[in-house]
Order: sequence, then C-alpha cells, then structure tokens
Amino acid sequence: MYACPWCERKVFSFWQKQSLGPSKTLQCTGCKRRVSVSWLHAHLAALPMFVFAICGLWFVGDAFNSRIFALAGALGGVVLGMMVMMPLYHYIVPLVKPDRR
Repeated sequence: MYACPWCERKVFSFWQKQSLGPSKTLQCTGCKRRVSVSWLHAHLAALPMFVFAICGLWFVGDAFNSRIFALAGALGGVVLGMMVMMPLYHYIVPLVKPDRR
C-alpha cells in the first residue's frame, strides 16, 4: 500500500499506482484529494521498455534479416522492458500532489 501525499494514509494499492501516469490522477479515499506521480520519475521508469524494444527491433531484425523477426524482437523487447519497468515504477516513482493547470 502507498501513502497519500496529502493525508499520509495508506490507501493506494500496487495496481492503482501502476495505472497512474503524470497526466492521470486518482482520488484518495481518505481525504478525497487528487494524487498523481512525478513526471520525470515516471518517464525514467518507462525508459527500459523503449530501450529493450529498440534493441529487439535492431538486433533481432539484423540477425535474421527479416521484418517479421524484427517485429517479433521488438514485441519481445516491450514485454521484457515492462518486466523491468514495473519494479522500477514501484521503487522510484513517488506519489505526488498534482500540478494545477
């Protein structure tokens, strides 16, 4: 469980935090205020997914000289990148008070 940055109650589950992004907010069940995640930290946590996808596309496509295998390599890279991204998102992305726009 994750604590709300407003009221400090632990009301957010792992999957609720995983579904958050810098432009998406959730409402705290305790204090009824909106909560988001840090823009910089969320993008840094998502970086492995893009890096693995590009590496899979590049290396697998070059190894087999085939567009189909390149696409399969990119898809495999996305899956592997998501497996790396989820623990990173858990540890390095804090819940924050959203910016007013």
